[in-house]
Amino acid sequence: MRGLAFEAQSHKQKMPTPPLPADSTQQSIPDRPVDATSPRAILLQHEKDFRESLASLSARVNELQAEVEHLHSSEIFSVKIYKETIEIERLAKHVKSLAKG
Repeated sequence: MRGLAFEAQSHKQKMPTPPLPADSTQQSIPDRPVDATSPRAILLQHEKDFRESLASLSARVNELQAEVEHLHSSEIFSVKIYKETIEIERLAKHVKSLAKG
């Protein structure tokens, strides 16, 4: 009877079988689609937004500079130029917030 109890205990304490080794040929898959919520996708979108906003800011500043060059110092700045400077300021603040992260 005692031998039967010993057999049951040894069966319970058996070590589990180890898992199969990982396939070393598929360590990383660079061509997999990027998930929209993954940190990498968020960073890529953030970079894209920053570059587009910066390009837009640069273009608007160049346009404003060209307009101002055609004005003489005795002329009064137009409302259009004033509104453009407000828009440039808004865009500059947006670029600044994107640069902060």
